[in-house]
Amino acid sequence: MNEVALSFYRKINKGKLAIIDIGSNSIRLVIYPQNGKYPFPLFNERINCKLGEGLSLSKNISSQSISKALSAIKRFAFIIKTMSVKHQLIVATAAVRKAKNAKEFLRPAEKILNHNIKILSAKEEADYACLGVLSNIKVDKGLIADLGGGSLELILIQDGKKIKSTSIDIGHLSQITSEEIRKEINKVEWLKKSEGLTLYGTGGSFRALGSAYIKNYNYPLSLLHGLKFNIEKGIILLDLMSDENKEVLGIPPGRIDTISTAANIITHLILLSNVKNIMISGTSIRDGLIAELNKENRINPDKVAYYNVLAKNQRFNGMQTKIKKIFSPIFQKIADKDLERVFKISTNLSDISWDEQPDMRGNIAANKILSLPVRDLTHIERVWMAKVVYHRYIGTKDKQQIDKRITNLLSEKQKISSYAIGLGLRFIYNFSAGLPKNLDNIKFKIKKNKLTCKIKSEAKVLMDKENERRFKNFANACNLNYEIIFL
Repeated sequence: MNEVALSFYRKINKGKLAIIDIGSNSIRLVIYPQNGKYPFPLFNERINCKLGEGLSLSKNISSQSISKALSAIKRFAFIIKTMSVKHQLIVATAAVRKAKNAKEFLRPAEKILNHNIKILSAKEEADYACLGVLSNIKVDKGLIADLGGGSLELILIQDGKKIKSTSIDIGHLSQITSEEIRKEINKVEWLKKSEGLTLYGTGGSFRALGSAYIKNYNYPLSLLHGLKFNIEKGIILLDLMSDENKEVLGIPPGRIDTISTAANIITHLILLSNVKNIMISGTSIRDGLIAELNKENRINPDKVAYYNVLAKNQRFNGMQTKIKKIFSPIFQKIADKDLERVFKISTNLSDISWDEQPDMRGNIAANKILSLPVRDLTHIERVWMAKVVYHRYIGTKDKQQIDKRITNLLSEKQKISSYAIGLGLRFIYNFSAGLPKNLDNIKFKIKKNKLTCKIKSEAKVLMDKENERRFKNFANACNLNYEIIFL
């Protein structure tokens, strides 16, 4: 465990945790309710201070940037105090690390905060960026790039682990020519090992690229984290991002002044590494710090999130466990194995809209799942789950009309399996009245091309004509014949 995280972990048992990330472009405060374990911040604010502006030439942070940064620090210190934060973790990155006059900012900032500021080394910055991505996205092989205002961290991943990393002293605030960018990136000897892999981009510049992709290609989900697209489309956007009319691309106003340099850096990185795809990561070194703290806790933040949602959106305890058991053979028969994890999650969330307006339950449930505040779901997994729970509520008729542009992100097999599982859940909930004990009376069996529903005789009354119709629809969606047997 890294010494920074370890020292804080040993002290933290209860109480709110504040993380301040002093970057080259902005300073951000995030406050977590307890221990940093819970994924939803109580407070999250970013203030642009541009400590790294002009640093590549002058080697000093400008007095104007120091003044802005100290004003931000004063605001954050007041919020930390009034929110009764017990623990603080404050780090600074490239600009403060490289500036000759860094103490002109650090001394008054530490006095205001009444807390030490840890200046991360280039290696630590790369390590935390890497951990932030790996703890929120499943990466077997790939190239992670964290582009900030003052530096570019590159990390090569194989078998889910870091094998190479480096930090380059160029960022979107750097005053640097295209040829200089090319030369600096080309110094990374191992970069060619990323040929054909996915580039996992983190930092505001990559998020701006993702926003441009969503707008220009009419992508149906306005969700940056996990957004994936091919290099050809990325290059087209990067060329446009160097143009004068950047505002038409959906780039955040705060990025317009520096987006040309950022686009130049990303373009050279793509060309020199020869990666195949780009995936946008919404993570940062803050996520890496939290992940480091959580190593000893053995707590999965996303699992905490799922069960928090579940606790708020279920009628009866134990329903989900029994559904998983009953449906397991069905899932194995009709769905992709790589969706098994999210199938289990979807059963946990299958009663998510039980207390919503009946005519809107399907759409509300789908939107809840599409916007779940967790990061370990791909866009495909989100859409598949949303479609499952949508049909659990609305059945065979798309009377509420989930956006077809969204469902078209799925393959045909994924569309069929999500529809079928949804209809199966609809049957189960209506048959059992949502009561776990009633599921002890039913069992599914698949043999050859037939789906059999075995029901204990004492529960025969639960299988009325309407539920028989629902079971038939479920079997048909699975492309199976059906049979009902009373034991």
